Amino acid sequence: MDIRQSIYDSVKFMHENYGEQIVIADISSQAYLSPSYFSSVFRILTGYTVKSYLNRYRLYRAAQELARGNKRIIEIAFDAGFLSQQSFTKSFSQTYGITPAQFRLLKPIFETFPPENIWKERVIPMELMDCFKNVRFISKDAFFVAGLEVDINYNNKGGTDPISGAWDLWKKNDYEIPKLIPDIVGEAAYGMTHSENAEGTAKYNVCVEVSTLDNLPVGLVGRRFEASKYAVFKTTLEILWSGEFWLTFYTKWLPESGYVMKDEQVRKNHPTFSRYPDIEVYDKDFAEGIMYIYAPVVKK
Repeated sequence: MDIRQSIYDSVKFMHENYGEQIVIADISSQAYLSPSYFSSVFRILTGYTVKSYLNRYRLYRAAQELARGNKRIIEIAFDAGFLSQQSFTKSFSQTYGITPAQFRLLKPIFETFPPENIWKERVIPMELMDCFKNVRFISKDAFFVAGLEVDINYNNKGGTDPISGAWDLWKKNDYEIPKLIPDIVGEAAYGMTHSENAEGTAKYNVCVEVSTLDNLPVGLVGRRFEASKYAVFKTTLEILWSGEFWLTFYTKWLPESGYVMKDEQVRKNHPTFSRYPDIEVYDKDFAEGIMYIYAPVVKK
């Protein structure tokens, strides 16, 4: 599957049906992907969540209508897919800084949406190319982790701030929290994103692997994840934070690899269920600026 083409098809569907009450399941079906998986890939490729992109496009088309004619504002709101003039006015004002009525009166110059460079091919840095050339694969049995867990939301401004807050707490007082955790396996610390859904919410854990959750200290969270094959990439925190890693992963490496992401949720006999996680691994190499990314994959 050409993931870029799949996203193009879904965007075309949004542009043609933005005035209807379409939902993420409608949009993801155009790409033949599950809503949660589609939402994750869409966000990585475009820099927008599905919800924020659709809302932004609706506002752009409304701004065009306001600039060109005298159609009633409530009609413009409904035609753009908003359920009330109040919600339209609030969203429009937040985006353009003035109300729809003021916008019609002043007719300011406004940027097109989506931006022209949103699909621009990016030059892949040499160090990132090396990262994908040297991938290795491991099979990891079902495992337990223990540590901190925070809720994140890709739709909200500052919705991923809890990640840095969790790491700050983890490292506070000379790494006091991991010292409290018994039954630790290995020396690496994990950063794990899992349970992302189509609404843009997910869980993020700062944790260590443990052999059992029976002795979990009060106040910490334990999770169990199923066995999976992982593609392992050696990279740096700077590359991860830049967004270039996952962008290259989905648009270049994954389509050419013969693998797909393992996109499942497990219930079985566990009190919680979690998608197979993406794992950031920080071990002794991190002192030299090196980290590892484990991506759960399965052969096509």
